[in-house]
Amino acid sequence: MPMASVAEWDNEYARLARVSSQMRTQGLQSSGSADPQQLNQHLSRLDAALISLPLPAAEVQRRRRLIQGLKTNGAGAAGAGYNPPQQGGGAAQPPQQQQQQSLMQDAINRQDDMIDELAIGVSRLRDQTQVIGDEARMHVNLLNDMESNLDSAHAGLEAETRRAAQLQEDKSVWRLQLTVAGLSVLLVLLLLAGIS
Repeated sequence: MPMASVAEWDNEYARLARVSSQMRTQGLQSSGSADPQQLNQHLSRLDAALISLPLPAAEVQRRRRLIQGLKTNGAGAAGAGYNPPQQGGGAAQPPQQQQQQSLMQDAINRQDDMIDELAIGVSRLRDQTQVIGDEARMHVNLLNDMESNLDSAHAGLEAETRRAAQLQEDKSVWRLQLTVAGLSVLLVLLLLAGIS
């Protein structure tokens, strides 16, 4: 089943990391029904799922290195040759060894909890990064719109300035024409008065 989100991929990786950690420290039986072959199959599916996720190439390569590390750890657990305790006639484990295994199990559980918290934190950080990126793009678009509006307003202001200058020039020409016409009429009157 393909993974629909990066958070789902992170959760599956955290689960497989816990299985690999248990196989490495306590052997195959402690990991339940999982074995190295099943772990590798799950990790291969996890690797294939990276293609469909919206991740940059560098992040995909980093995650593939993590998967390869889990595969190596799983192969090491299989090659270590886990020997389960013998039933019936086998000697009982000393209390010191039992206490040591209990402390190791507690440490593994704490490590699993930390892995879960880390996966959740990474997912939240990625979501916050996407939100910040969306807000940044919105601000950039708003600034671009404001710049376009300022350019339009500036162009309109220049057009109005040219129009006002043209009107002023037309008004000056009209006054000059009236003055010339008035002087012409006065000249005609003076000529008529001189003739009479």
